[in-house]
Amino acid sequence: MKIKSRHKKVLVEIICLLFIILFVYAGLTKLMEGDRFYTNLNNSPLFGIKTLAGIMSWVIPILEIMIAALLAWPKTRLIGLYSALGLMIIFTAYTAGILFISPYAPCSCGGVITLLSWKQHFILNTLWIVLAIMGIVLYPKFRKLYGPVSC
Repeated sequence: MKIKSRHKKVLVEIICLLFIILFVYAGLTKLMEGDRFYTNLNNSPLFGIKTLAGIMSWVIPILEIMIAALLAWPKTRLIGLYSALGLMIIFTAYTAGILFISPYAPCSCGGVITLLSWKQHFILNTLWIVLAIMGIVLYPKFRKLYGPVSC
C-alpha cells in the first residue's frame, strides 16, 4: 500500500505537532517547577553533580522549547526533527541508565510524566524515537512541498 505524498505531508505535520506539544509542555513544566526539576537532577544517581544539575536544569527546558520552535517553522523543520530525535535518544539513554545501571530510581519528571513508571517512560521515549525517525524518513520525499531547508 503506497501512501500519497499529501498524506505523507500530513503525517509529518502531525508528528511535528505532537513533538511541539510535548516539548513546549515539558519545557514550560520544567521551567515552572524549576526547583523540583533541579532537585530531581541533583538527586539523580547519573547526574548527581550539583553544578551539572544547575546547568542542565536550565539547558534542558530551553533546548526543548528551541526544538519546538524549529519544528514549528517549515524551513527548519527537518533540523527540528533531527534535533528531536537526538534529544529523545539522550532522554531514552538516561532512562535506560536509571532502569539498568542505577542503584536506585529517583523521582520522575514533572507534569503528567510523574504518573509513569521508569519502564513505561522508557517505552514512551522509544515510541517518540520511532515517530522522529518516521518524520525524517517521510520528510525528504516531498521537499518541494516544504521549500528548501535552511541551515
